Amino acid sequence: MMKRKLISIVGVFVVLVCFATATVLAYQMVYKEGSMKWYQSKITIATSKSMGENIQEVSCSHKACSIYDQNYQTVVDQKISKRLKESYTFDRPLLIYNAYGTNTTGIQMYFTTTAKVKVAYTIHVADDTIADYSNTLYAGSDKEYTTDHQYQLIGLVPNMKNEVTLTLINDKDEVIDTKVLSIMMKELDSKIDTTLALMDGESTDELVNGLYTVLGHDKNFNSNIYLYDNNGILRAELPLKSYRSDRVLWIDDHMVYAYQKNGIMFVNRLGKIEKQYHLGNYEMHHDFEYDKTHQKILVLASLKDTESIEDRVISLDLKTGEVNELFMRDYFEEAYTSAKAVGGENAYGGTETDWIHLNSISIIDDRDILVSSRELSAVIRMNDIYTTPSLAYTLADESVFADTDIAAYNYTKVGDFVAQAGQHSAVYRSSDTLDDGQYYVYLYNNNYKTATTRPDFNWEHYPGTGTYNEGSESMYYEYLVDENAQTFTLVKEISLPYSSIVSSVQQIDSHYMTSSGKANCFNEFDDEGRLIRTFTYTAEKYAYRVFKYTYQHFWFQ
Repeated sequence: MMKRKLISIVGVFVVLVCFATATVLAYQMVYKEGSMKWYQSKITIATSKSMGENIQEVSCSHKACSIYDQNYQTVVDQKISKRLKESYTFDRPLLIYNAYGTNTTGIQMYFTTTAKVKVAYTIHVADDTIADYSNTLYAGSDKEYTTDHQYQLIGLVPNMKNEVTLTLINDKDEVIDTKVLSIMMKELDSKIDTTLALMDGESTDELVNGLYTVLGHDKNFNSNIYLYDNNGILRAELPLKSYRSDRVLWIDDHMVYAYQKNGIMFVNRLGKIEKQYHLGNYEMHHDFEYDKTHQKILVLASLKDTESIEDRVISLDLKTGEVNELFMRDYFEEAYTSAKAVGGENAYGGTETDWIHLNSISIIDDRDILVSSRELSAVIRMNDIYTTPSLAYTLADESVFADTDIAAYNYTKVGDFVAQAGQHSAVYRSSDTLDDGQYYVYLYNNNYKTATTRPDFNWEHYPGTGTYNEGSESMYYEYLVDENAQTFTLVKEISLPYSSIVSSVQQIDSHYMTSSGKANCFNEFDDEGRLIRTFTYTAEKYAYRVFKYTYQHFWFQ
């Protein structure tokens, strides 16, 4: 009898132990680090102690919290949605500092109004050297006037008290209400200029509307995205994880940019990361562009753990997430096999051969591409990239491909000018004023004559070119390309501060945006190539690119 009782007690104990163990395991599974439940227990939204009594702030109580985790983004969104079940008005809006972690100078603002209105705002700080910043907020879905207001306030100055004047305007262009917010912004963690040095040029043209978007500032030192206004004042900082991003794209109402070497993310206008794509065994470098017709992003990439770098073009399918390698080396085998190993480390500290160094991509008619090869000082057009890829032509001095199979594809240089050397940012531009088979290609001609894998190349056809640290000037070049005559002719040239590497050009409206990375400056020129303004920044090294974007129909109307 006693034995039966003992067995029964032991059995009950075993069951209890198993149940307890299962409960603990289930709890650990549900509350596993990085899970939804885990983030729900770690993330709080509470009144900021330093920014103002009406400002809420998101915090996460564990060092493993990551804004790049979709569970983090979802939980923050859920907590905001719960807050929005309450009523917020223009007099008492819900204000959250950097809610989703994607803009360290941003404030999310939520409220409703009885009448349909739009919201304009002006930011003022008590510093005579910092001009006021004004804009009109975008409510989404092309709604100019609305009763449901959800915005991200852009333009707040770090480490200063910002007075934000909000103005409600009806569809008769009448001001119906105003309100002033007082926000003490946090100091940035990154050591970046909040005010740039300015130098005006001879042109009296107004600068184009927009924000100068600085990409790759000091590479790994401060590789976030920094936005400056026309007065050189920092208006936003978009943090990145481990890569600089080479440009910004707008796809389906999202701001799209790289946040790590093999990751691209889609961010909505409120700052929430809604989608992320990963490139698997590929790492991006230098550029990516969007093919809207095929819903693919084309990326310049390196394949990890191979003997060469910066020599691949891959496609990321946004419908499936599938990554495919398209081509490149097959069409330049002679250039690849003749490239000499550097003998030691390449520019990135590795031993891989950087034989072509692709540094920009431009999509033509959603089927062809134009790429820039710095190492070959050549612009290359490839046709029918998805079906039957073929080399259409190269634009380079004839000496580059002399005595090679590529020579037959190299277009003839027409005119007395020195071809580009070590160029960046080659861009295709069509024009209705030209004949069929004619168009423009513009680029940043670095005027830099070094090719590390071709040490025996004779640079005699490139007078005036510079070295890594010394040179007289770089240039904006614009070519007229004629496929019928198989020629390229220089039709526009603008002298620029010398930059052997890292640089960019952009046409925006009728103006020219240029960045000379090694000279630590970027510039805007008028339609005749006259300087309007130069912006100079401090850096331990340089910034990679600067583009100007309006951010209209994203943050602003």
